[in-house]
Amino acid sequence: MFAVHRHPLFRCAWAGVWALLLAMPAGALSVVQRSFDELVALSDLVLVGTVGELRSGYDSPDQKTIHTHIILGDLEVVKGRLDTAQYTLRIAGGRVDDRIDVYPGLPQLRPGQRYVLFIRGNFRDFFPVVGIHQGIYQVLSDGAGREVVLPASGDAARPGLAAGQLLDTQPETLTAFLRRIRSQLAKPTDAP
Repeated sequence: MFAVHRHPLFRCAWAGVWALLLAMPAGALSVVQRSFDELVALSDLVLVGTVGELRSGYDSPDQKTIHTHIILGDLEVVKGRLDTAQYTLRIAGGRVDDRIDVYPGLPQLRPGQRYVLFIRGNFRDFFPVVGIHQGIYQVLSDGAGREVVLPASGDAARPGLAAGQLLDTQPETLTAFLRRIRSQLAKPTDAP
C-alpha cells in the first residue's frame, strides 16, 4: 500500500472546484412537451376552480419536506368525479415559520384566481399537474366581460393583466375550451 500526499495547491484547487459547483445556479426544470390531447388523456381529473387559500406544512414527523395544500372552491368538474364542494391540491414547497422551500420553475397558483387544471397524481407526485405549467390555464375576463382562458406561463398567474392586453392575444373563451375538452373525452380510445 502507498499513501497519497496531497500538495496544498491540490487542496486549494479542490476547494475552488467545489465553490464553483455550489455557486452555479440549479438546473432548469425540464418538462416533456404535451399536446392538448395528451393533457386530457393523461389527467385523472380536469376541473375549473378558484383558489381559496394556501396552507403550508410539514408532511412527515421528521419535518424534512414542506408541501402546500391549495384549497380550490367554486368547482366545475370536467373529467373525473368529486363528491365534495372543495378540492385540495398538494404541491411541493411552501413556507413554515422561517423555513421556505422553493422549487424554481414550478408555477405558483394565487388566491382569488380561477384556473382550469389538468390533475394527475395528487398527494403522490411532486407537482400533480400534467405537464407542470402546460396543465394550468388561468381564467380571466376580457374587455367584453367574457370568461377566457390563457395558458400559464412559468408563474401560472398574470397579476395586473389588463383587458386590453387580452384582446391582443385572441384568447379562447372558457365555454369553447371546456367544449373542446369534452369533445376530446367523447372520442373513442384505442384499446390494446
